[in-house]
Amino acid sequence: MGAALAGAVAVVQPLAGLGLAVVALIATLLRDVPVRRMAPVLVVLAAVAAIGGPNLAAPPAPWLFLFRILIVLLGIGVVGYLLMDGRLTLPAGLPRPAGILAFWFLWTALSIGWSQDLVAAVRWTSFMGMMGGLAIAIALICRTPRRARVLLWSLMGAFVVAVLIAVAEVATGLHLPSFRAGSENAGGLIGVGSLFGNQNNFATFLSLSLPYFAVLPIVFRDVRLKVIGFAGASIVLVFILLAGSKSGLLSAGLVVVGLLMLVGADRRARGRLLVAGAIAALAVALVVPSVLGGGVVELDERTVTKLDFNVLVTQFQTQQGSGGVRGALLTDGLSMVNETNGLGVGAGNAEARVRALTDFPGVANLHNWWLEVLVNGGVVGLALYGLFFLTLLRRQARASRTTRDPLVRYMTLAGALALIGWIVGSVGPSTAIHYAPMWIVFGLGMGALVLDRRTRATEEAPSAS
Repeated sequence: MGAALAGAVAVVQPLAGLGLAVVALIATLLRDVPVRRMAPVLVVLAAVAAIGGPNLAAPPAPWLFLFRILIVLLGIGVVGYLLMDGRLTLPAGLPRPAGILAFWFLWTALSIGWSQDLVAAVRWTSFMGMMGGLAIAIALICRTPRRARVLLWSLMGAFVVAVLIAVAEVATGLHLPSFRAGSENAGGLIGVGSLFGNQNNFATFLSLSLPYFAVLPIVFRDVRLKVIGFAGASIVLVFILLAGSKSGLLSAGLVVVGLLMLVGADRRARGRLLVAGAIAALAVALVVPSVLGGGVVELDERTVTKLDFNVLVTQFQTQQGSGGVRGALLTDGLSMVNETNGLGVGAGNAEARVRALTDFPGVANLHNWWLEVLVNGGVVGLALYGLFFLTLLRRQARASRTTRDPLVRYMTLAGALALIGWIVGSVGPSTAIHYAPMWIVFGLGMGALVLDRRTRATEEAPSAS
């Protein structure tokens, strides 16, 4: 049946038919594998493939990412499992954030009804469904410490690959074909970030990764993990500088400040405040001299200029350059929300509405995830996203102070810090609806809460008997 459907689609759309044929073939090969055993493997592979994005696409079909194949297979497996009278229960700690995420998705789907561009609305909503599904799947496999560790080490492997590609860019000056030049690259490409398409996307990925390194020497006593933590944090900061991303730099700064505050507020961890202080000192020693044109990390003149926040302020005031464009997008976006009486323009319609402006700013992407959520989903959409965000942040921060389990403390503290950095880091990517690192962090955050509830139940079981 799958082959017949793929053949029928191929008559009209050959590439779509090819994609269906690939999915049908893989599904056939895996049909005898139990879903419970196959799902965790698919989730880990999907998370890693999501980071690779379009770089892991089939050459004749650039839209056919490996991630999309895997997430469709995972969805087919779950549907088949449920149809065969399988039971899918949400573990303790997950229903509230997952429920808010589901309501946000439903509101997004409803907004298709008042969208002018239906294709863009369906596309945006589909992306949210796929990425939200990935986040919940990640949370589900974190029910056991072993699977959580496998996922974390797999993501570490993806980080290493991304950094090695960046090292090759620095050494050779060459970039992957997917590296997109911005207006600041008129004199030739600068920075690194081929794997993610541009410098800001790569720097945001790095800033989201920073907490998962910085927290290692604070939580664990293993010398090897401490070394990985300090080395990883240093590498992250170095490549944020080389990427020349102001939003990435600000996000990393928030992570460091948040680290000092959360560790200092935890009475049990105040003895490790010195370690947090050492990480902060390392960040200052690496970043400040380099931004000023000196230091260990040698930056070319254009990158130093790009990291100058005074230039951004001047651009914003004169309405020129990148700062001027962002200022215009902010004004236009808020005007659209006002024109719709707070309802929003509908899922994925912000870009189409910006392009239709008489005074088109030259860029359609809002380059601000908070603004994008508000413009597309209106006040209700922003409120639902804000509630989801604050639920993850507050619960992880609280769990990091109260749990006795080192893995849970690590995941919750790192997850809370990643969200703190994302407050500013989210203005880096042109859009975040399909920005995998953000959704992976959301998934890890929900998974950390699930693991926290599970370990607490295990600890309380003996006393209850």
